[in-house]
Amino acid sequence: MIDYYRQIIDSKLNQFCNDQNLHIDNFRGALCYSLVNGGKRLRAILVLTIIALKRQVSEDDYKIAMGLEMMHAYSLIHDDLPAMDNALLRRNLPTNHIVFGEDLAILAGDGLNTNAFYMISNTNIAPEKIVKIVKTLSKKTGIYGMVLGQAADILSSKNRLNKPQKWLVNFIHKNKTARFLQSCCEIGAILSDQDEKIFSKFGLYLGMSYQIIDDYLDIVSDKKVLGKDKKDIDNNTLTYPKVYGIKKSLNLANKLKGLAIDAVKNIQGHERLIELAEFIVKRVS
Repeated sequence: MIDYYRQIIDSKLNQFCNDQNLHIDNFRGALCYSLVNGGKRLRAILVLTIIALKRQVSEDDYKIAMGLEMMHAYSLIHDDLPAMDNALLRRNLPTNHIVFGEDLAILAGDGLNTNAFYMISNTNIAPEKIVKIVKTLSKKTGIYGMVLGQAADILSSKNRLNKPQKWLVNFIHKNKTARFLQSCCEIGAILSDQDEKIFSKFGLYLGMSYQIIDDYLDIVSDKKVLGKDKKDIDNNTLTYPKVYGIKKSLNLANKLKGLAIDAVKNIQGHERLIELAEFIVKRVS
């Protein structure tokens, strides 16, 4: 199921880029560079898997999923910028600003962010559902979620936040990473008329587990396997292994995975969600 949806999303994103005639080729190149060059497509897979528990996935659902991947691509482009992580490598390729320059990378990120909402609104889905989807996505990827977490991450790395480390690392990663994944699960529930609260819990626990594994891999994984710069130590990033140690961090990741699975254990077809949870904890990149 994971590979099946990944292949479809990759194909549709490539087709989207091929269809764009923006008259400014360099900008189009920057926009599509980070969108189509690989990736786990986890956010799209989450929403599509949850929908498929209840009904057949539609073309409008795929548009929503593509919008989520655009939002994710924007976040990666901006995260890699010199003023942020100053990363040179992403998915074993030079980062967007290295190829296209910092100016076009910023604009590509801006364009993908706003176009995510265009993709969502440019569907035949009931207006009240569109409003709910826009509300949850904008809240959890904006100043009440991902952007807030990123701000805290930057300030903490510069020792500009007077907060306890355990509180801070949980605050950063709950907002920076988990809230976005949580919104994807809620959106899947909205589109398929399922219980949003159940999938909200699933997404939050899954997102926290995902980030802990991300922190762990930054320490132990080979750079070529990881596909990106290992910048946590260089950037003085506050991570779970730094605060809790590697062993306790892995225990936390597995505990959170278990909580995610428990949240959906009474959902028919929950085995597909368990597959996703196991994938997140066992991944190597």
